[in-house]
Amino acid sequence: MRLDWALLANAAESPPNGLVYILGAGIDTLWRDDFPAPFGGAMVLRVLSSRLESERGHKVEVHCSDEDGKAVLQQPVVLGLPPRTVTSEHPQGWDLAANIVINLAQVPIPKPGLYRFEILIDDQQVRTLPFRAVRPPRSES
Repeated sequence: MRLDWALLANAAESPPNGLVYILGAGIDTLWRDDFPAPFGGAMVLRVLSSRLESERGHKVEVHCSDEDGKAVLQQPVVLGLPPRTVTSEHPQGWDLAANIVINLAQVPIPKPGLYRFEILIDDQQVRTLPFRAVRPPRSES
């Protein structure tokens, strides 16, 4: 199983039709007036697997840490992807895609700084999504 792409967004959903609907994709900066503050968004992943890999279960983990490597989440987000049955209508040699939406709305961001979400699939790190948390500049009126 391999990661096709990953991004941070304001919101997303993945209905059973195979599509993923994303609002405000590409977050790399959180603007917050006060800290600690919730992340307030979602992570969207698209994973691809071969026919053989699809017939086995897989594990996806998401860790979050600050610029010093200190964990932001007490426990990582861990998702189990169950085995899927490949039908005869599925073309031979065609990868199966799965869209995963992880709600990060309540992930606590303790203070301004640099952070990163690290994504592991089957205990192998596959991507890092860095972001920063900042206070908006004060306007002098």
